[in-house]
Amino acid sequence: MRSLTALLTAPLLTAALLASCGAGPATPAAGAPTTPPTTAPASLTVRLETLAVTGALNVPGTLRVNGRGPADLTVTAHTQGAPVSVTLNASGGDTLIGVTGTGAARGPVTLSVQAGAARASVTLPLLRASAAPITGGTYQAGGAVPWQGGVLLRAVANAGADARHALMGSAGAEVTALPFPVSGLDTITGHAVAPDGSVWVAVRGATAAGSELIRRAPDGTLTRVPAGTTETLSSLGVTPDGRVWAVVYGQARLLSAAPDGTRGELPLGSVPDALTVGADGALLLTRRGDSPAVLRVDPASGAVRTYPVGTPGVSVPAAPTPAPDGTLLFTETRAGGAWRLDPRSGAQVALPLPAGARAGALAAAPDGSVWVSDPSAGTLLRVADGAAAQVTLGGAARALTVTPDGRVWFELGGQLITLD
Repeated sequence: MRSLTALLTAPLLTAALLASCGAGPATPAAGAPTTPPTTAPASLTVRLETLAVTGALNVPGTLRVNGRGPADLTVTAHTQGAPVSVTLNASGGDTLIGVTGTGAARGPVTLSVQAGAARASVTLPLLRASAAPITGGTYQAGGAVPWQGGVLLRAVANAGADARHALMGSAGAEVTALPFPVSGLDTITGHAVAPDGSVWVAVRGATAAGSELIRRAPDGTLTRVPAGTTETLSSLGVTPDGRVWAVVYGQARLLSAAPDGTRGELPLGSVPDALTVGADGALLLTRRGDSPAVLRVDPASGAVRTYPVGTPGVSVPAAPTPAPDGTLLFTETRAGGAWRLDPRSGAQVALPLPAGARAGALAAAPDGSVWVSDPSAGTLLRVADGAAAQVTLGGAARALTVTPDGRVWFELGGQLITLD
């Protein structure tokens, strides 16, 4: 019998097959290293590590089978669409199962994995990516919100004049500009879509007139609301009554505007960093400093409930994102983690991100999964069922969002990418 050392130092095996629904099993070639039966585990542990994407991205997916070599395994793939390519590769004492889709295939893929009497069945999503170029090819998105079945993008604040003076919208293969009366050194610094389909933007003014909020109604009618300050407005959110709310940089208050142009403000006891609106219409804010926290604010009464988070004087909670189950997702910028807060109980749970991951943007999907961008690694992470799987992008995904139909949108290298 060959020693375990010999097995690990023998040439690695790659066995490939083209499998479709009902196709035969993948079997390793002759001469492959074998695992001694006395050391093989009695059950199969299969873990999804990376997601397969076809179309514009075309990246393979991988699953890891712990403690089994390729010679031990029989793998059968079942799909509902085009065939997929399945490979088995040794990785130390484990096997990596590679799954690559063809063309623009999409849909679930179920892998039946067998080693002797041990069996496991794993269903993984096969995602399809489409790409739409954004005008100029060098566009960098600073934010996105769902809009008309697609998304509405805002450029980063230091973009060129054309990009920072308009929003870019897409519901299909083309990305087109949605203009606003912004010119010169003025810059759109935030945007939001109201329940009636109107679009609000915050504009940082370059003159003594200061910043303003502008509402574009579905029929194109514009309503301009001077902010009464030269400070930057950001992080817009719209409550069910159509009123828009904005964070005012460095100030312990929120600014608001009604659809008819009436301006209001809500004093706070501390300076917030970011804002979102919960499903119940409450304002959900993040705050850094000596007492980092998430704040739940009733927009009608101004009543505040405070949820301390992180480490005092250190933590920077950011990117507040409502989830379909009523919880709130947020990142911790300095530590790089992501958390789920239940406003009903105050309970906080860390999302299971891989070691070394640094969360950037968050997006909650209708199926309960959470998408997380990791700009430093050039990856996306999908967190579902208590585990995270990765999509390798090779660049930073900006303006990550998920639309109500479950599609994932982000800007990558000047293109608007959609995963479905």
